Amino acid sequence: MGISKFGQLGLALLLSVTAMTHFSGCSGKAVTDEDPAVLYQEAEDDIKSDHFQIALDKLRVIKNKHPYSKQAVDAQLRIADVFFMQESFAEAAASYEAFKDLHPKHERVSYAMNRQSLSYYNDIPGNRARDLTPAFKALDSYEDFVKRFPLTPEAAEARGKIVEIRKILADKELYIANFYLKQELLEAAKGRYEKILAVYPETTTATEAKDKLTKVQTQIDKAGAKKE
Repeated sequence: MGISKFGQLGLALLLSVTAMTHFSGCSGKAVTDEDPAVLYQEAEDDIKSDHFQIALDKLRVIKNKHPYSKQAVDAQLRIADVFFMQESFAEAAASYEAFKDLHPKHERVSYAMNRQSLSYYNDIPGNRARDLTPAFKALDSYEDFVKRFPLTPEAAEARGKIVEIRKILADKELYIANFYLKQELLEAAKGRYEKILAVYPETTTATEAKDKLTKVQTQIDKAGAKKE
């Protein structure tokens, strides 16, 4: 059955109204992207409903179309939060850092710096054989945070994370040193063990490195004596 002329007119009108309205409020009142306050609240509702991508789209509209509004600053920080909730930690860290750089005196900059550090920390791979670049970034970030906000409640936790990360990095050096030792690359192994003692002396890993270094040095000395 075909659509009547009046039916076609009604359909066209409906599509026209839909196209003119970018977003729709819960109350049924048409809300366009010209209202950053309402749009921000909608984004918050979307976050609560786990509609993260929709929330990101709305927050980006606020940031790009209303850069001088109060909501634009809040939206920038909230974008980082959404990335964090999605476990997109690299994107979250970059977004928190951008917020910190653009708003260094904002009242929530300590929050942004701490979450930036935690984002890097959460991105550290469990397998020590893998690239530990996030660990180095997390260490630098936490150290910056503690230096700037030493008396905050979060600083104590940050110090604990620093101890943990330094142990992770020391273990990575030990992993490499032990690999060199198995390959009988004694000088290379020696250098790695010495690095652990120099850079991470407070870690329990340093104790093992010290024992291994003694054994390696003995092997090097014996090999040198044979050549003579």
